Amino acid sequence: MRRIRRRLHGHDVDLAALVVGLWVAAAAPGGARVRACDPQPKAPSAPAVAQVLVLGTYHFANPNLDYVKTHVDDHLAERRQREIAEVIDGLARFAPTRIALEATDDARLAERYAAYRAGTTALAVSEREQIGLRLAKRLGLPRVYAVDHKLDMDMARVMKAAQESGNRAFLAQFQQVMVELETFQARQATMTVGQVLLEMNDPARLRRDGNLYLQLARVRGTGTFDGADVLAGWYQRNFRIFANLIQIVESPSDRVLVMFGAGHAPILRELVESSPDLRLVEPADYLTKRGAEARP
Repeated sequence: MRRIRRRLHGHDVDLAALVVGLWVAAAAPGGARVRACDPQPKAPSAPAVAQVLVLGTYHFANPNLDYVKTHVDDHLAERRQREIAEVIDGLARFAPTRIALEATDDARLAERYAAYRAGTTALAVSEREQIGLRLAKRLGLPRVYAVDHKLDMDMARVMKAAQESGNRAFLAQFQQVMVELETFQARQATMTVGQVLLEMNDPARLRRDGNLYLQLARVRGTGTFDGADVLAGWYQRNFRIFANLIQIVESPSDRVLVMFGAGHAPILRELVESSPDLRLVEPADYLTKRGAEARP
């Protein structure tokens, strides 16, 4: 065989010897069976992972247990029931195999779901039942899951410390949030349930809302870390919620719908995104177009 030499990066390279060497290596025991004429091997496909849709919600029943009070109209009214049905139509396309709800009493939740499926009780006005239980029954799911873990968030302590320490930056920011909330509530009365949920679950809005919680860390008193301590408790609650959530994921083929108050969504989304065995799904991909259309 006539040898052909070329210059490669300043060195003499014997192409014929190089080709022979590759053939020998490929034929050696345990060596990779790769030939020069073989096509490039395909990259391995990504492993299947469970999909998780975190839906941040507002409270349909309006219990006003949060520090910031809200005002919600009657979601048992015909108009709101029609809009809730549209949201359920969209979420049904996600086809969840598990539905996790903001509830702590699993036995009580199971009792409510069984009675609803049997037709012996009407649904309460809460988003847990109006969306969670209705969707579960529609999909024929055998159960729903209570994954909440209650820990009080003492915002009154934070506000007292901010006022006593004269933390003007935090107080001004909190006041701005209150104004924005009042503006949103005024618009909410003219929006569909689908529109409200779409806006509340916009990733940019969720990032901003999550950052607002972090501002609690700047509030402290004399020798105390009121804001940091309360914020740590808020994160602890969400970490425990996630620990409960991960227990119900049994298979890479699971599709989990998680419904919680929108304040929890930024942290829960981050925890899902950080997990290699989970994939975050955006609510906007499944909320119905009809429910998102602006009303005239």
